[in-house]
Amino acid sequence: MIKFNFEKQFGKGTDPWYEKAERWAKKQKFPISFLASGIIAWLKEKWIDVKVANTMRDIDIQAEEIKKIWENEEKNQFDPEIKETPSEVEGLNDIEIEYNKYYHG
Repeated sequence: MIKFNFEKQFGKGTDPWYEKAERWAKKQKFPISFLASGIIAWLKEKWIDVKVANTMRDIDIQAEEIKKIWENEEKNQFDPEIKETPSEVEGLNDIEIEYNKYYHG
């Protein structure tokens, strides 16, 4: 009797490296398949940990950039605008201070 085993992946995209490695390990004979499956599971955990750490680092960097943008926008929104122009009196400039507390950008 001939036995056929099929594996089907649902969804779009390509298999990650660990899926391919797990399929390969299942096709090996006992001692190799057992050891390979264990090593692949361990590597998968480490890979996921590194992937999460890298993503969190990227998110922290993006958050810092957003905070800087917000601080600059807030500073520009609430700081008064000061204009100095020469006046008719020598050595004394005209100063105009413009502050709009209801400024919305």
